[in-house]
Amino acid sequence: MKFYEVHFDCFNLEEMKRFYTEVLEMDLVSETDSHFAIMAGMTKIFFEKSTVLPYYHVCFRTGGDHFDFMFERLSEKRLLLPNEQGDYSLYWEGKQAYFVDPDGNILEMLERPFLYGDKQTEGWHDVFEVGLPSKNVASMQGFLINYITDEYKADNDTFAFFGDHGGVFVAVKEGRNWYPTERASTIHPIRAVVSGKQEATLKHDELPYEFIVKKEWEGRVPAVQVRSARPTNQLDKIIEFYRDGIGLKMIGGFKKHEGYDGAMLGLPDHSCHLEFTQHEHPVDLPVPTKEHLLVFYIPNRFERDRVALRLAKMGYEETEPDNPYWARGGITFLDPDGWCVVLMNSAGI
Repeated sequence: MKFYEVHFDCFNLEEMKRFYTEVLEMDLVSETDSHFAIMAGMTKIFFEKSTVLPYYHVCFRTGGDHFDFMFERLSEKRLLLPNEQGDYSLYWEGKQAYFVDPDGNILEMLERPFLYGDKQTEGWHDVFEVGLPSKNVASMQGFLINYITDEYKADNDTFAFFGDHGGVFVAVKEGRNWYPTERASTIHPIRAVVSGKQEATLKHDELPYEFIVKKEWEGRVPAVQVRSARPTNQLDKIIEFYRDGIGLKMIGGFKKHEGYDGAMLGLPDHSCHLEFTQHEHPVDLPVPTKEHLLVFYIPNRFERDRVALRLAKMGYEETEPDNPYWARGGITFLDPDGWCVVLMNSAGI
């Protein structure tokens, strides 16, 4: 499991921002009056302003040289936490240390090999652990097991690693102390975007936890989502064509974002989708040919004909494709911008 994004609440917003960007030297990637976001290696972390002081556990991985550099800095600032024997420098499969941020969160850093390429990167690698307190550890494991790979399969009423070498949730029973302190764990909002077995959005019924699970492609392109984006000067008509005519589901949209309106339609969902954008000032659009195609393979001829009938009732007429192949089993329409959409009666390749 990889942590792509993690969202936490935050009480001391400005102090936290200075700590993560100036002390931990994580890159600031966005900020408003109510949040800031930083990069911990490959993991993006969002801190949202809250009126309640939260309490989290987070662990970061890094290389040996950066670990030593950060250890010295945190020691100078008296932010390191000792274990029961009073030791600050620990070892668990590599160098290990605990420290705190301005909100009092229990942070950990581990010296580990770099997993994301042949060349060792300077700085932080990623978020490796996120603490997950709950009323019942086994119940939390059961909530996640169908979507996230768990190599540990821990059987413990109060503590369990859940995940694999890429990242873990530290599932603990609410009230168990976060090591190496005597302070009990408490439950606060967490939203995590992680890799897993299958696409899913999991919202816990009783706890303020949300998990967005992304399935990475196998092979040399470890993507989790594909978007085809296209400009238009008539966004409303485009939405009508693809949503009401073709039958695609609207999965997102925005208004007046840096001068743009936009709409996203699933193919059939977030994992692969179309985006259409319209600027507040009309733009020159590329001129499509009849060789530019968006093809929907619909193996049921009657279902294919139902889509074609919807488009016909909206005033769109069938057009002849340049390539005769698409006419054999296919019905072609032009969308409002003149791009060809083929409804092909075939199961595809």
